[in-house]
Amino acid sequence: MFFSKMTLDREAIISGRFRDLVTGPYQVHEMIWGLFADHPDRKRDFLYRAELRGREPVVYLLSAREPVYEGKIWSIQSKPFRPALRKGDLLSFRIRVNPVVTKTEPDPERKRVRHRHDVIMDAKRRLNEANLPFSMSDLVQQESVRWLSQRGENGGFSLFKDRVIAGGYRKMQFSHGKKKNAISISVVDCDGVLQVDDPDLFLQMLCNGLGPAKGFGCGFMMVKRAAL
Repeated sequence: MFFSKMTLDREAIISGRFRDLVTGPYQVHEMIWGLFADHPDRKRDFLYRAELRGREPVVYLLSAREPVYEGKIWSIQSKPFRPALRKGDLLSFRIRVNPVVTKTEPDPERKRVRHRHDVIMDAKRRLNEANLPFSMSDLVQQESVRWLSQRGENGGFSLFKDRVIAGGYRKMQFSHGKKKNAISISVVDCDGVLQVDDPDLFLQMLCNGLGPAKGFGCGFMMVKRAAL
């Protein structure tokens, strides 16, 4: 595996050329795919996270193959990803997640179909139906931490729930070049501290990502040793 950091080339910053290429989430998605598109049938074998540092985009990547880029917009630094993990390790983490659950429901034709539901909107709907007051920021915190914690056992980790901050809840909406309907993805940014319970499972989770929408910048957990 390789960990890479993409930053803008100095000339691209000065000229502003990158603004013609990075116009929205779907353009970032296409740009990242292009780094690994060595075959038309290639399946995704990478994760990424795009951020803004000031007014400039920065992209972090974790991939099975080293990214290949021959353009003049980005500068890419890559290094092997070989974390030394032990049971009981305390790590600080950052992750952008698409917090949804899949439910099986009947449709008008009496067939049972599976739909993904935004856990935050589900919780908001229940509270509204019960006429109960709530704070949206508290709801995002509670439901996001619960969603993340529930994936800890299979992911080989456990959260220090009182040291996790979830926020920045928003809907990313963009058009897909091949589809008429717009794509809508809810995302939340989570930062906090976790404990490694099973190093093998945890490494597998890091490499495979957590949750859905990985092709659109979700599920890449970035970690480092936690400050005690």
